Amino acid sequence: MPANANTTTHRVGMLPLLLALLACCAAVAAIETPLEAFGTSDTDPVSFFYSRTDIKPPALHIDVYDPEGLSDGYIFVSPWRLSETGPDRGPYIYDTSGDLVWSGAADFGPATVHNPHVCQYQGADHLCLFFCFFQGTANPGFGRGMGAILDSSYRVVKTVQSSGSVPASDMHEFNLVDGGRGALLNIFIVRQYDLSPFGTFEGIGWIIESVFQEVRVETGELLFEWRSLDHEETSPKNSRLALNGNVVAGDGKTTASPWDYFHTNSIDKSWQGDYLVSGRHFATIYKISGKTGKVVWELRGQEDEPYKKDFNFSSQHDARWVSDNETHTVISLFDNAFDGMNATNDYSRGLLISINHLQKTAHLMAEYIYDDGVLMAHSQGSVEVMSNGNAFVGWGAVPFFSEYRNDGTPVMRGQVARNGSEVMVYRSRKAAWTATPADAPSLWTYSKDGTNGTVFYVSWNGATTVGSWNFYSGKTATGPWALVGAANKTGFETRFHSENFTQWSYAEAIGSSGTLLRRSAITTTFIPSEPLRAFCDDFACGPQDADPEAPLTLPPAIESGDD
Repeated sequence: MPANANTTTHRVGMLPLLLALLACCAAVAAIETPLEAFGTSDTDPVSFFYSRTDIKPPALHIDVYDPEGLSDGYIFVSPWRLSETGPDRGPYIYDTSGDLVWSGAADFGPATVHNPHVCQYQGADHLCLFFCFFQGTANPGFGRGMGAILDSSYRVVKTVQSSGSVPASDMHEFNLVDGGRGALLNIFIVRQYDLSPFGTFEGIGWIIESVFQEVRVETGELLFEWRSLDHEETSPKNSRLALNGNVVAGDGKTTASPWDYFHTNSIDKSWQGDYLVSGRHFATIYKISGKTGKVVWELRGQEDEPYKKDFNFSSQHDARWVSDNETHTVISLFDNAFDGMNATNDYSRGLLISINHLQKTAHLMAEYIYDDGVLMAHSQGSVEVMSNGNAFVGWGAVPFFSEYRNDGTPVMRGQVARNGSEVMVYRSRKAAWTATPADAPSLWTYSKDGTNGTVFYVSWNGATTVGSWNFYSGKTATGPWALVGAANKTGFETRFHSENFTQWSYAEAIGSSGTLLRRSAITTTFIPSEPLRAFCDDFACGPQDADPEAPLTLPPAIESGDD
């Protein structure tokens, strides 16, 4: 996008080492099992799937949807919260209709994971087949853990850790660069520091030094390291944040409450080899020389020096290169404009910014606002410029996401959980992705009385290329087998009804081209006992505490054809 483009205002409505590194054909009808809220609050509903009762994925709510205007790709989110209740924590993939594609909790168990995204690895052009996320623990303000790279079967192929005499890397950044040869990691180090110029202390003070590294993925070799305390521009004396100045600032009196004076929360690398760094508590974006580590330029969100601006920002996240040369730079960022205590704007927003280094000016090219400015996210958030010119925005502490055309028209708006749920999503991303899981499809079959029909529920967690399902029945676990029928894949879980009873079954996943992808395990059909049948209909049984006089919460009825 040219640097002199006019401003457009868009107003629209880590698990421990990855958990051990981890007869005749009946007439039929098929229907998708819908997303259903099972036993959850109105603020964070989860989906229930008969074939995968072990998972509790968020039930996405989409309230703006224009499929013709959307960019290609799937939605990548990783909801988390400080408490253990609600949806399973972990990485998820959804399609743009809001249907679940992959639950990371199904593979790794519920775990705190941040920033799942498609990344490049080993220099291949089709690296959308590798999926990266940061895995570790989370604390108010920072966390510890490691980066992990998954292949297109959702198996871990590489883990990446910080290098040298530093703690484990922090959750705020894990990003592969240079065709997957290098990885950017963020690190927070608690250090002793003389804080007497900043307040009254009877002893030593404690401070967080922000550090980032680029390490070689294959060997762990340290390629580059930058430290905030080594540079005048990022010295504590220039911090805009006072001791205890926000909810995660710290008072500096103990190692448990160090002063987080700078707070690096994103690092990006340009093709020339320089780095873009966001210092949240300085309300400033920095270009760092990849050769010397010195500050090349800084864009201050609350000052008109050294660049005169027609906008402001503060407490920002996810600063990314869009383009950069010696005279002009375009970047994107998420302007939180609020840190939980101090606000610099009436709402949070995504920004696209052009910087003219010759004239020392910065111009707002685009502003992405949620529903006329009704959201204020005190932490987290992301902005991604898509290949078709759209912008995909994640709202951080408010677990929403949005997509906009380049002319400002809203094409999608969705919720991972409702506002006020305490669920958060550090970054939301969107990208193309093709995957064939290492695991087999999951099948559960049900018959109310063992004589009049069978219902098949089938899913394949993470599969993106299934076009249809074939269903087989047998009188014993070893067959012989007969094809009952077929159904097009619909959503995460497809439901298929046969008018004939089958004791043993399996399902085949068929690709869009008609090829066999994988078979499920052979399963025996569940038949409820006579006392339980009072709580069942032709498709499933209700929970034990269900009112027998009340209608069951079940998929809608379907009609089966004649034999």
